[in-house]
Amino acid sequence: MKIISDYRKDTQTAKPIPGSYEWWYFDAISEDGYSIVIIFYEGNPFSRRYIDKLERSTDAAAMNFPALSISLYKEGSPLYYGFRECEPSQASFSADQPEGEVEGSFFSCEEMSGELIYRVNLNQSLSGGDSIRGELEFRSASRELFEAGEDQGEKSHLWNLIQPKCSVSGKLQISGYSEERILFNGTGYHDHNTGAEPMKESFDEWYWGRYHLRESTLIYYLMNLGGKWEKAFWLIGDDGHVEQGNSAVMSEKGLSLFGLETARKIEFTGENFKAMLQLDRVIDNGPFYQRYSGRVLLDRGGEPETARGISEYIRPDRIYSRLFWPLVNMRISYPGEDHWVQRSPFLYRWTW
Repeated sequence: MKIISDYRKDTQTAKPIPGSYEWWYFDAISEDGYSIVIIFYEGNPFSRRYIDKLERSTDAAAMNFPALSISLYKEGSPLYYGFRECEPSQASFSADQPEGEVEGSFFSCEEMSGELIYRVNLNQSLSGGDSIRGELEFRSASRELFEAGEDQGEKSHLWNLIQPKCSVSGKLQISGYSEERILFNGTGYHDHNTGAEPMKESFDEWYWGRYHLRESTLIYYLMNLGGKWEKAFWLIGDDGHVEQGNSAVMSEKGLSLFGLETARKIEFTGENFKAMLQLDRVIDNGPFYQRYSGRVLLDRGGEPETARGISEYIRPDRIYSRLFWPLVNMRISYPGEDHWVQRSPFLYRWTW
């Protein structure tokens, strides 16, 4: 994996290999208990339609499977969930500047006086009557932090870590089953991932997470391919100083409802710090994917510091098992194929 931090490369890339994918990820946690995760996709790697096309032919192009997922939580419980794939004509991404649009929701970026400002406008409606509308602004210093990893040629996975920590503010309106108007004020994160081959070819398991502390952010990924683990994590100071860790140890594995065996405790050790992460609350649970709200304890030799944050786990080979597709179909809306469960506001919530 190649890791960079350059907003000028937060743009659409060529994806000639069938099964490739690209996503722009934003998340934020507010001061009053709300959290949100927003992902724009060109080449939705979780798409049953994309995988079916990939297995049946050799012309499965990422551009034909754009999507947008929005997950909003209140005190760790889902308040809104939408994952909609759309027709290529309903999405666009720029290869020249950081901006993209999916079904009327869009993101854009500008740099002003050394500050990066990302604006994310949301306008998503679901077949069951739920909708989310609003705008969030992600602000951070404009800086290139570091470059790590190896470029593996045409099949390389690129992770662009653009805003490890940023202030987030804005307004959101939730309508339908729930009615809430949210004045959002908190802390967030933005990155951009490009995979130049099907996800299951790049890794067997993937752990990722980010935790904002008072003056720094802990970011990690742990990637398993063929039993060989690649582990990397950093403590990134608000001033841009980067401390790379030395070792990460996973423990307390347990089975999920769908048979995923995941570690609930990760201990990180760096030259000048130790951090213990406990993944104590599952906020999104599926057959190939889990999202956690976790708590980290950071020790730098003085008074320990704690913070809550977001972690994820992916087992991509599970996506290709047709055994799980009926469950996936309830969660992802495909063009012209809204599942009958999604049309019921009450039943749809059981899939969250």
